[in-house]
Amino acid sequence: MNRTIVFLIILSTLIFACQNKPSNNNTNANNNVETEQIELEYLPNGLPKSEKGITVVSKNGWTKDQMDFQQRYCESMFEKLEDYEPIKFCECFLDKIQYYYDPIYVRESYEDQKKWNSYCLQEAAQ
Repeated sequence: MNRTIVFLIILSTLIFACQNKPSNNNTNANNNVETEQIELEYLPNGLPKSEKGITVVSKNGWTKDQMDFQQRYCESMFEKLEDYEPIKFCECFLDKIQYYYDPIYVRESYEDQKKWNSYCLQEAAQ
């Protein structure tokens, strides 16, 4: 029951983010300028820099079983989002948070790391 509530919150957050997706058209008079791509910063070890300054909790990331479970669950939560590929989004986002959050804190990661969330939504846009 708690997992369902947690992922409903995550889903509503992402749906809200998707509804507020920036348009590719600029309101500028020439309309030739596209929206700016989100750029991520990286640590010297190659991991993306955490937006909230969270320290790495696992230098090796999650186990294969943990990642597989989270990937399947994420995809099932986002499969109804139009204009986005859930597999791409989930792979992108989970790949980043697996080093910073234990799997039980997935919901917090969506709220904490909005830049990663936006970046991965951009990557998953069809």
